Amino acid sequence: MKVRLLRSNALEELRRSVTANVEKYRGGAFDELLVDGSYSFECDLVIDDALAGNLKDPVGSELFEVENCRVVYLAMSAVSPYEARDERLWAFLSHTVFLEHARRRWPMPLDRESAVAHIHKHFFARDKRQAERDNVASRLWWLSYLCSRVESVELDLALRVFLFRADVRANLVERPTTAQSEELFGAILRKLIDSYEGSKILFDRAVFRRLMKEINSIGGARLLDCLNSSDADELLSDIISSRLRVTAI
Repeated sequence: MKVRLLRSNALEELRRSVTANVEKYRGGAFDELLVDGSYSFECDLVIDDALAGNLKDPVGSELFEVENCRVVYLAMSAVSPYEARDERLWAFLSHTVFLEHARRRWPMPLDRESAVAHIHKHFFARDKRQAERDNVASRLWWLSYLCSRVESVELDLALRVFLFRADVRANLVERPTTAQSEELFGAILRKLIDSYEGSKILFDRAVFRRLMKEINSIGGARLLDCLNSSDADELLSDIISSRLRVTAI
């Protein structure tokens, strides 16, 4: 199906109306966004019609994050990183295609004030942080996109490792130096895979934060974006062995 984007004034009206619409978010629908041209407009982006039906809802503590990341990324393969920065896209999908899944994946707090904050966090994507971490739809696309850039690693494995520890993921996503440098990101992911299949020491919060700190300290003296894949791998190995004093990851 062709994707619709929210009109800018409709997006801001939705944002202003969150408090008044709390119960609608709990159990209603936003069908007007689909049928009324004053709220949204059709664009050239096409997504798989089966997207919503292929998403897996949580079962107990199992969130099926890897599976849902893959579903969203494949269904929205035509979306570019530039287009994926457009809040009008993700706010529309969150209020329509992803609405039922959002309710099950991110249960609404009973307290009204908490519910309002919850809606603003998961149904909109005002900035880079919100798009990549919080929005019910865009976060799945962005996590997959970041992993898909590492061509030497199969996407499912990359996602499984990337999603293994929330703190590790947040440290990578929130640091522009590592997230934007494809070769450096790839080198870190490959080391994490080795650790995931080994001692898992790199997933220790203190160890990984120190690793990121050491990378940033080198980034001040070297242009990390200029590293090729082999240089990035060598740099990471040197930091882990000589600075972190870790011999078996």
